[in-house]
Amino acid sequence: MTHPLVGKSYTFDDGKRLEIIQVREVDEHRGGPSVTYLAYHGPGIPQKLILNLEQFIDIYGQLFE
Repeated sequence: MTHPLVGKSYTFDDGKRLEIIQVREVDEHRGGPSVTYLAYHGPGIPQKLILNLEQFIDIYGQLFE
């Protein structure tokens, strides 16, 4: 089953963008669920980042409501 956040993106006023590509329900390296997302900082290759789901929601949750 796909997590509701997968596929969502948010574009900031300056053109930078976050795009959620995966939510892992079990991530033994992070002690629980984790979010894999791409951070676009302009033209070129986006930065791939992984964050604990709870931390991601605390920081960026309001952008994806």
